[in-house]
Amino acid sequence: MLSDFEMRGGAAIAASRLAAGLLRAGHQVTRIVKSDAGRAQAWDTVCLADTLADKLARRAGVSFWLEASVTAKLQRALGKLGPDVVNIHNLHSASWPMAMAGVCGAHAPVIWSLHDMWSFTGRCAYSDACRKFLVGCDDACPTPSEYPALKPALIGAAWKQRRAVLAAAPAMVAVTDSHWLAKEAKLGLWRDHRVESISNGVPLDLYRMTQRAVARKSLGISTDGVVLLVAAQRLDNRHKGVALLVEAMQHVRHRPLTLMIQGHGDFSVEDSSISVLPLGFIADEARRVQIYNAADALVHPAINDNSPLVVLEAMACGTPVIAFPIGGVPELVRPGKTGWLAEAVSAAALAQAIDLAASDLAIGIDLRATCRSIVEAEYSDVAHAQAYINLMQSISKTTAHV
Repeated sequence: MLSDFEMRGGAAIAASRLAAGLLRAGHQVTRIVKSDAGRAQAWDTVCLADTLADKLARRAGVSFWLEASVTAKLQRALGKLGPDVVNIHNLHSASWPMAMAGVCGAHAPVIWSLHDMWSFTGRCAYSDACRKFLVGCDDACPTPSEYPALKPALIGAAWKQRRAVLAAAPAMVAVTDSHWLAKEAKLGLWRDHRVESISNGVPLDLYRMTQRAVARKSLGISTDGVVLLVAAQRLDNRHKGVALLVEAMQHVRHRPLTLMIQGHGDFSVEDSSISVLPLGFIADEARRVQIYNAADALVHPAINDNSPLVVLEAMACGTPVIAFPIGGVPELVRPGKTGWLAEAVSAAALAQAIDLAASDLAIGIDLRATCRSIVEAEYSDVAHAQAYINLMQSISKTTAHV
């Protein structure tokens, strides 16, 4: 399994849960990463960290050196492992080149797990309203400085490199964790490839329903009002929509409200009837389970997203979700069953959805059981791993080593 990070970020966590599921099923897993977790894992880990020469080349902007260095290291690692299948996850956080996918294909059948749009755009993880990726990204990219940033003059060549790598590997299979992303991929550079949708999985033994009163007591929350949770790794990430939520809170009528804020960054509202409880970034999963269970609902105001783990984790804990109808989110957030969808991507529409949710919760509408039952039926980590095993068996005669 090839990815930028071993454990940091949603894509890496999804890859780790898949790796754990494959191990439980009796398969051997090696993770090849740019940045490891710094501690031993159940799987083997090979870290392709920058050498001193790589770091100097990166500072000097010598891209050809970096590409040659990392692809050579990957060649050596795959040559030693002799994998039966290579499963690629995110590459862009490591600034790794698309050419690495071609290297993988020279050693074994490749399944690329797409967590966003990067593999078929010139640089972006989400294209917003831009559709240039359909015909060719170029220096007119509207967001070149956003993560993952790339100089405008290089974007056209990056898109062409993606096209060339995928064209040279027609047997490469893409897996998306939402039907929305599968459709976008097939419209783009994956149009001539096999693209499968396999939903993310949640470890149901860890993410589970507990008593809300006990969870709130552990967090020091004492209120008769509605308690909402906002959770993002970085609250200042534009795509997470936190600024839009702050604006929406000016229009929310329901009071009192408590907002639990989980993530790096600041969050504040100027309203004394809205209590804000900053939790910071929570890495400990058991603590996150307490937080999910303490909330009446998760507010996920992302304006661009695919199949967010935070939504699935909340639902597994019986916590319904308030969100925008964007990306793959409507596949998870189902009105009347697992939450409430705003009618449009705007502060006013989000405020209306929050008010509707608060009113439903206040009169006793309880979606906890349906949230949990849907996750159990459709999003278990066991089913997620088995779907990948079935796919691997369909493209390779042996799956003794992944």
